[in-house]
Amino acid sequence: MSLFVDYNFFNPRLKLLSDKFDLIKKEYILNRDNLEFKDFTEQQDKNISEYGKGYPIGVESYFSAPQKTDKPGWHMAGLLYANYLYNRNSDFLPILTETLKEIQTLNVCAINILDSGVSLKWHNDDDYEEGVPTLRTLWGLEVPVEDGKQSIIEMKDNLTAEVETKVFKENEFYCFWPSTEHRIENTLSLPRTVVAIDLLTNP
Repeated sequence: MSLFVDYNFFNPRLKLLSDKFDLIKKEYILNRDNLEFKDFTEQQDKNISEYGKGYPIGVESYFSAPQKTDKPGWHMAGLLYANYLYNRNSDFLPILTETLKEIQTLNVCAINILDSGVSLKWHNDDDYEEGVPTLRTLWGLEVPVEDGKQSIIEMKDNLTAEVETKVFKENEFYCFWPSTEHRIENTLSLPRTVVAIDLLTNP
């Protein structure tokens, strides 16, 4: 049994992203230099090392985080939080933003970059709101294809310790429960970019 989850059980409207992939990717490439990306590399590494959990990104921690630089790392550009759009970024991505509105039941949404040679060690994450289970969804937006190199996500079964690995590809969905232990790694020579969504499962 796979540790990855089929989003269709919770919100089949996520397919709207796939249907508009070419338009959304083109829009992103044209506007990515205008987006505000925050660097959470140090926070993630520290939190995972000390607690085995990903760093919780909320409104305050997002605004206080340093801006992305040319230093390789793990970066986030906020788009939506609890039904409020972050216009600083969303205004540059109208097609993606309108699609997210159509999907509904989204708790958090951002664009995530994992640079070349960067990884996050084994960890799990807490839901943003206690008692409100969310399905973590990563959707491949810009993922280069290179021989012998790849960007991966791995999930670990808490009972058997067996590991399931998937390679990131453009316009593919990777859905899982945040409480499942997981890790990511990018051995590509270029960044891997996904749209990261937390989908409410009992809105």
